Amino acid sequence: DDAQKIFQALCMLDHYDARYFLGLGACRQSLGLYEQALQSYSYGALMDINEPRFPFHAAECHLQLGDLDGAESGFYSARALAAAQPAHEALAARAGAMLEAVTARKDRIYESDNA
Repeated sequence: DDAQKIFQALCMLDHYDARYFLGLGACRQSLGLYEQALQSYSYGALMDINEPRFPFHAAECHLQLGDLDGAESGFYSARALAAAQPAHEALAARAGAMLEAVTARKDRIYESDNA
């Protein structure tokens, strides 16, 4: 909770530094405040549209909230952004694996609903 307060203060002091919003989102996510974390990640993504960690962690939040469509979209975006940046090769692989898992889960739900 202290870290969240520190990152909130940093975000207010310099609301143009996307890194602070990544930190604030991570704090909120670790506290289980997924909706608030999504807000932080969304704002940060607007400031740094090429940063794949924002959609990746937003997708994790969507997954925790049971929003498979939101999770699928986030992991797809994260994979696409990360694949274009060699420094984020590992994140691209993680996003791809999570995307496959979410897609498979959605397919199972669809099949059981239409059985």
